[in-house]
Amino acid sequence: MGFAEFDTERRSKKEDYSAGLSDGISQGISQGSQQAKIETAKNMLNDNLDIHTILKYTDLSVEDIKSLAK
Repeated sequence: MGFAEFDTERRSKKEDYSAGLSDGISQGISQGSQQAKIETAKNMLNDNLDIHTILKYTDLSVEDIKSLAK
């Protein structure tokens, strides 16, 4: 393997690593955001707020909120 081939392979691996890292960060942020919505909904349910208000402020589904209320 010559230097040009080695350099191309190295750049490809670096790009793959960067893409994987970026995807992982995005997924972590999304999961954290979803968890924050769930915690907010739980708090709102504990304060006896109606489901329409919870829907408005959390963007969770009716099913998600109902499952938290159990």
